[in-house]
Amino acid sequence: MVCEFLSVEYKKKLVQIATVQDLTKIGYRKKSAYNIRKVAIISDEQCEKLVGLLGDKARLIILQALQEFASKVNCQVNCA
Repeated sequence: MVCEFLSVEYKKKLVQIATVQDLTKIGYRKKSAYNIRKVAIISDEQCEKLVGLLGDKARLIILQALQEFASKVNCQVNCA
């Protein structure tokens, strides 16, 4: 549910802090996990699993994304 609203930039950050072992735990094969780390593209479903696995390590990235979103929403309301 969280990852549906994350931009690609923040999904990439999540993949960057994940280890290959983390990626294999959420369902990727080892070779695919290495490729995911290179291209840093992940589906919303896999992203959700990764956020659940990373727990507190993902918190800062999620908070940054929410703050950016709130800032954009606030500007759209106040800047118009």
